Amino acid sequence: MPARDWTDDLIDVGKSIGNGIASVVVDLGYGAERTAEGLGIRGVDRIAQIGAENEYLANHLTNLVKGVITAADNPLFRLILKILEKYYEHIPEEILNKIGRTALKGAAYMGGRMVIGKKIAELIAIEIAKRVAATEAYKQLAKKIGVSAAAGATGVGVVITLAMVQGVAQRASKASQRLRSRNPQLWVELRNQGGLDMLFFLVEGPMEKYLNAIELAMRDKALFEEEIRKEYK
Repeated sequence: MPARDWTDDLIDVGKSIGNGIASVVVDLGYGAERTAEGLGIRGVDRIAQIGAENEYLANHLTNLVKGVITAADNPLFRLILKILEKYYEHIPEEILNKIGRTALKGAAYMGGRMVIGKKIAELIAIEIAKRVAATEAYKQLAKKIGVSAAAGATGVGVVITLAMVQGVAQRASKASQRLRSRNPQLWVELRNQGGLDMLFFLVEGPMEKYLNAIELAMRDKALFEEEIRKEYK
């Protein structure tokens, strides 16, 4: 079997991201659920959680749809990069060097294990972020954010757009909770970076294989390294 090229790690996110943003009907249902939680149906603690989640999400969504998608201050890029950095932390050094020789050049490749892993992660994060931003689902989300903001400013359709925004927030919250259950350490790191976990719903599908690999590495390092060596032999 020929050795894998480093670009094999680039994934087709077209259909995966579609799972992160569903129909308006479902968003409205989630919006009603979140509104009820905000009124105290799940207790006072949940009200406080919703307040924090809403603040994180509002800040990130505002920055998400403006500027360059691969800029260092773009939250989508930062989220993807963080997951990839965690993944490459676990890659055996000889495999990392092999990927680095193909993907990197000159000083970047000679920078040592940590530098190599971060540089490879950055290259792949750029490509994945671009592909996510090019999907129809992402464009629909950006449009929804714009329409909701405009409606709120003019008073037109305020009730329905608030429900839709609440629906997106509830979808984000549920995905964040799933990440917290499966990888508490990664969740804490993302939460500490300004609540990046609240954008996890956008990349949950596309980044699934990386998350699975990280979890395997944390659970059984020897097995993880064995599987990686098989892939890159």
